[in-house]
Amino acid sequence: MARIKRFFSQFGITLLLVVLCLYLILQLTLGIGEVADVEQTTYVTVRDTVQLEAYLFRDETPLYSGTEGIDCFLVDNGDRVAKGTPVAVTYSEEQDATLQERITRINRMIRILELSNLSQGAQTTDLAILDKQIQALTVELLREIADGDLAAALRGEEALWVEMNRRQALLDDDFDYSSQINLLKQERADLEDSLRGHSVSVSAPCAGYYYNTADGYEDIFTVEALADLTVDSFDELLNCSPDNRILTSACGKMARDADWYVAVSLDKRSASEYTEGRSYELVFPYSTGMRLTMTLEKKAVQTNRDHAVLVFRSNVLPEGFDFTRRQTVQLVAGTYSGIRVSTDALRTQDGVLGCYVLDGNRVIFKKADILYREEEFAVCRVPLNSVTGNRDDKAHISAEYVSLYDTVIISASELYEGQVLQ
Repeated sequence: MARIKRFFSQFGITLLLVVLCLYLILQLTLGIGEVADVEQTTYVTVRDTVQLEAYLFRDETPLYSGTEGIDCFLVDNGDRVAKGTPVAVTYSEEQDATLQERITRINRMIRILELSNLSQGAQTTDLAILDKQIQALTVELLREIADGDLAAALRGEEALWVEMNRRQALLDDDFDYSSQINLLKQERADLEDSLRGHSVSVSAPCAGYYYNTADGYEDIFTVEALADLTVDSFDELLNCSPDNRILTSACGKMARDADWYVAVSLDKRSASEYTEGRSYELVFPYSTGMRLTMTLEKKAVQTNRDHAVLVFRSNVLPEGFDFTRRQTVQLVAGTYSGIRVSTDALRTQDGVLGCYVLDGNRVIFKKADILYREEEFAVCRVPLNSVTGNRDDKAHISAEYVSLYDTVIISASELYEGQVLQ
């Protein structure tokens, strides 16, 4: 009897638990309803780019000292100099080259200290403003270091030292850098007197921009070569070898003007979308992703070739730009701004492409006017504001088209117009 009572007692508890679980499942089902993944739309700007191998063309004159030895550079890479300016020295003795490097550093220190005097064009003597400038320069310097742009970092370091020195001068009314400048000038004079070996100075043959490296292509990738450029002649240029004399003997080069060109090869169909005389944006990964607007100067096409050559021109020389002769660039085919929608949210209803959107807890369907599409998302046109008659109002909520901050449904087992989600 006791066993029977215990059996029915255990059975009753088990049955009660089963009933309770079924009740909870029923309540959850009734309470939650259709489970759906959602996300809000955002506003984005997307650049449609194509990655290409690019070749830089420019008129450059290699410079030679005419003697063997160690080259020392007297001006910074890419500096604009006047005709006759000493730009490099070739020393026969290694010790003299070491002394010259020290002299060059002293010249830089003197320049920084001379600029640090408050009388030398200081923009402000307000300490609070100066502190903000120092903070901004520090942040920019750290960003350049993080991007690997060491040339820009060195220039930023110089500007930072100037501002920090000016701050020191503001805190001490009697502070003056003249004594330090005089000591450095005396050290420079002593070092110059210690130079004993043979040396040959190289001066700029013309006014222009000096670069302390040469790649051997200075006589190959010239502006003259672009004048009658064809697809065939471009391919021939790519097969040329660098001039070994320039590689082994040149102590830099001069560019007379700021004009330079980028030539890229791409298929004819893609090339047909570009128009001579128009401006296009190019991205240069070798120069920390720098973006430059360049003019399409020339388009070379041949009936017997399946690709074309586009030549872009610029006269902008950004600080720290990498003029490596052959490098990867990204050509921006188009820029699209609009409403970002995940491709998983796009659906077709009655032959119309759009998205299911939550209006409260009710499902509605909105059209998607797509400008640009990638694998993961699409960029949709901002809906027209019928009141203003334009598409500039990003915050305008349209009842017909996908709008900014709409809650679009990414996935659900079943969706239809007018459905209510709990």
